[in-house]
Amino acid sequence: MKKIIICLFISVIGYTVNAQRFYSFEKNWKASVGVNTVGSLNTENPFKRLGDYAFRFPLAVALEYQWDKEFAAELDISLNGYKAGNYINKGTAPQNLTYFSTNANLKWIFTDHLFDSEQLDLYLSGGLGLLYVDDMTSTANLSVGVQYWFNQDIGVRFQSTSKFALAKKLYANNHFQHSLMMIFRL
Repeated sequence: MKKIIICLFISVIGYTVNAQRFYSFEKNWKASVGVNTVGSLNTENPFKRLGDYAFRFPLAVALEYQWDKEFAAELDISLNGYKAGNYINKGTAPQNLTYFSTNANLKWIFTDHLFDSEQLDLYLSGGLGLLYVDDMTSTANLSVGVQYWFNQDIGVRFQSTSKFALAKKLYANNHFQHSLMMIFRL
């Protein structure tokens, strides 16, 4: 899986190495696909144990509609999991656990308020989601992200999300999720 993503990334860079400014806002749809990693530290310091992230079935997909230069709405789905014996929430997973999450978020793209960039988008987003690990719970989400556009239709995005469980469960609890995705303008 890692080799496929690396090959895809290198081919996109090679294809778009001569890109010039191509982006002018217009209402559009975007689809994203990539990988994610899920923190297993519950409410602990996310920088204390950097090796404690799950990377099992690390699929992430999203569909976004941008209706304004600064605003977009996104629906995402992500899969991941914890292997039996892995550290999770101050203990160990008793068995393999599947992580499923879906979220609806509102994005604010604020790059133009900081500097003039032709290919870079910085954004904040927030919304609500559903999370299932050992039990279903709802989450409130806050994200920060960066998108880099290789050309008018293809880009890459890195996003870091804090998920706050509204009804805390044993494993479906507060955590961080980080995603690296390819973006395709539809």
